Amino acid sequence: MKTLIVGFKRYAEHPSNPSEAVIQKLAARKDIVGYVLDVSYREVNKLPEIIEREKPDFIITMNLSPFHKEPAIEEYAYNELRSVQPDEEGVVKNGEAILADGPRSINSELDIPSIQQFLSSRGCSIAMSIDPGLWVCNQASYLARHSGLRSVSLHLPLEKDFPVSEDVEIVENILDYFEAL
Repeated sequence: MKTLIVGFKRYAEHPSNPSEAVIQKLAARKDIVGYVLDVSYREVNKLPEIIEREKPDFIITMNLSPFHKEPAIEEYAYNELRSVQPDEEGVVKNGEAILADGPRSINSELDIPSIQQFLSSRGCSIAMSIDPGLWVCNQASYLARHSGLRSVSLHLPLEKDFPVSEDVEIVENILDYFEAL
């Protein structure tokens, strides 16, 4: 089994992005290929090429959410980009579609409550979210789901609010969940 894990570099006033740290800590695993992208719409548009090149069995996309106090797993991804804050390249989106001919939203093809229950049985807590925002993290989630592969999207809190070691534990347990499918 091969899992593609996609995260992002630090952005704005945040000193780090826990998704990058998670990928660095899991980099030695042979069943994982990790990509850390710039916080850029253009960069995230490369995701379908990465998926095609790597041919993973599963995809995990992760990003920072300074608004969460614990990791959250996203139920939906939306075919819309809308931002107030510019991306790393200074681009602001105002309601543009990610894919002109794509569905308006894509819900997770995985049973999110089952994943939560699996994680809970292993001592890991994760919230469920139905609002991934409409920024680059939503774009990555939407493109991953549009690929037709099974994927999970996570929002990770700031490191001061939740230890990266526990984020890593959650991702490792999600990988175990994938193995059991």
